[in-house]
Amino acid sequence: MPAPLFKRFVPPPPPVKKQPSPAPIRNKIPKTSSPASTTTHAITKPIHAAVEEVAAVDSPNPSRKPKKRKREADVATDQDQDVSKHKNILSKFQKAAKLAEAKNQRGEDEATEETKEQEVLHDLEPMPQPAPIPEPVYEPTFSTLPTWLAQPTTVEASKTVPFSELGVDPFFAKTLQKQGFKHALAVQTALLPMLRAGFEQHLGDICVSAKTGSGKTLAYLLPIIEQLKDRTVPVLSAIVVVPSRQLVNQALQVAEELCAGTKIKVGTALGNVAFATEQKQLIKLRPQYDPRRARELNEKASRQYQTGSTKKGGLYEDLKSMPLDHVPQYDSNVDILICTPGRLVEHIENTTGFLLNAVRWLVIDEADQLLNQNFQGWANVLMDALHGETPVDLMNAQERIQRREHDANSIWSVALPARRQLTKVVLSATIEKDVTKLSTLRLKRPELVIVQDDTTEVQPLDYEDDVFELPSTLEEFAVHVGDGSNKPLHLLYVLLNYVFPGSQTASVSSSDSSASDSSSDSDSDSGNTSVSQQTGRVLIFAKSTESASRLSHLLSVLMPNFKNHIKTMTRALTADASRKLLKSFSSGAIKILIASDAASRGLDIPDISHVINYDLPTSITSYVHRVGRTARADKPGEAWTLFTKTEAAWFLKQVAKGDKIKRGSKKVKRMEWKESAVTAEGRKKAYRTALKQLETAVMGSAET
Repeated sequence: MPAPLFKRFVPPPPPVKKQPSPAPIRNKIPKTSSPASTTTHAITKPIHAAVEEVAAVDSPNPSRKPKKRKREADVATDQDQDVSKHKNILSKFQKAAKLAEAKNQRGEDEATEETKEQEVLHDLEPMPQPAPIPEPVYEPTFSTLPTWLAQPTTVEASKTVPFSELGVDPFFAKTLQKQGFKHALAVQTALLPMLRAGFEQHLGDICVSAKTGSGKTLAYLLPIIEQLKDRTVPVLSAIVVVPSRQLVNQALQVAEELCAGTKIKVGTALGNVAFATEQKQLIKLRPQYDPRRARELNEKASRQYQTGSTKKGGLYEDLKSMPLDHVPQYDSNVDILICTPGRLVEHIENTTGFLLNAVRWLVIDEADQLLNQNFQGWANVLMDALHGETPVDLMNAQERIQRREHDANSIWSVALPARRQLTKVVLSATIEKDVTKLSTLRLKRPELVIVQDDTTEVQPLDYEDDVFELPSTLEEFAVHVGDGSNKPLHLLYVLLNYVFPGSQTASVSSSDSSASDSSSDSDSDSGNTSVSQQTGRVLIFAKSTESASRLSHLLSVLMPNFKNHIKTMTRALTADASRKLLKSFSSGAIKILIASDAASRGLDIPDISHVINYDLPTSITSYVHRVGRTARADKPGEAWTLFTKTEAAWFLKQVAKGDKIKRGSKKVKRMEWKESAVTAEGRKKAYRTALKQLETAVMGSAET
């Protein structure tokens, strides 16, 4: 740097008092001059150099001592000023350093948080959407069921019409009047016009949903028998399929009463006799002169014998017993066949000449039970036999001509009579809404008829499960029997106080006298007289055949005067025995009938005043069909149910208060009485005696 042209004027310093040097600033200006000193020391070092340089220029003779003291004082003053200046700088620097450090710390924290947040994976967030606009509730205008199921024809259950106004033949009207039927019930008013030939006839199949005891059996048998009344030669024209032997006998009784005075023949197939015997009852074999067919059949038979493909029985077996140039001809012995599904399948598959080509009516009663059980695939076998072609060897002359003309596309085929029209009638208390099951029946143009009670609303079939409707004249009662140890005594209490109220004294006296072995003949006669005068008839249901037999024995001991009026009906009985038993019960000779569940469906016994469920039914359906044996045809009836402590929850919740059973405004009434009333008058002792006798009888039968 060049030297200044002129000397700087420096005024003479005033006299300076010697002052102590200021205390060094600790922690701000370090005293060490090492290279590792702080930034403050590095800044103050050039300041001292500049002061010394200025002093060197101002002083011409640096060797003088006063000037040296002045120079030292100037340097000290300058140092104080420099220190005060650097305090502000240092404070700003420290603030900046602190801010930088805080910023760095925040940056590290944010980086740590970002790192932690990045470790968590999230799905893509949806874009914000506007608030949804409310839409009106969609009410479909169509049904998922076929039209005939979704839009049934309803008939009021209280509707009655005189048979004369329905166009019933006067001959059958008189027959019905003799039996006490003057007016047709609701289901009969609907079915009679639809099945009878005329303007109101339905040219298709018919499904009927009606509660038990509504007169369905008469509704389908009467129009069929009316149209067959002039028949002289038997031809199988109607088949009635029912699920049990008891129902076969019941329908047979109604059919025979209607056919009285006509030449219509009614047959049954239920397995109560040998199969070969039943075949002869249904089919009649006779020889027919036909040399041409005889030669053809003999040639086929010889070829089969040579190949060894012949079967035992059948057409070719019957051909051996025919005279020369004669062929076997099979004729039906019955016009109406009432049968169970299993036996019907056996005849279709194994009875030669059992053909269904002339059948005009097929009736399936209690269809819900038959379709659910599907004995031996009976529905498919029956439909194939009804709608299939007749085997060539078994065709009659008319069928052979029809086939020959049809195969030749002859114009004469138009003039031949058309194939018979088949009408199917499907009846049930609850019509099956499963279309897959109904499809096995191959219904054609079906129509659904529902008999609806006045007190209930018409329920849509589309969305509701099976709902049962009880007769409006039925009264229901429920009795809690504790743990069930004294259940027979509770049953005895119901019988003596509510079913046969006038016979209690006679029963107790007879019981006491039998226990003491001092009864007299006069007392016995008076007791029997009082029992015979009772008008009530009770049907008691047990869960099994063994339970029914035990209960019958106990009641016979506990009610000696009723001993001859108590009977048991089970599957073990033959058809004739069941028929006689039901006839005695219908006439009133039997007052108490104990049955298993096999007899709970379809039995149409008039004037049953009481039904008692001694053993609780296993389902709601079973309960409905049990109690449906009473209060039939708009007559009053009572249903009693005995339930134990463990059975109370299911019965009260599902049966008594459930929504599966429609009772209108009625409810199940709870009946309560003290245990002492049940066991009074020596009944407890008599009950123990009866149990010992039952044990002895069981052990004796087991030993034999």
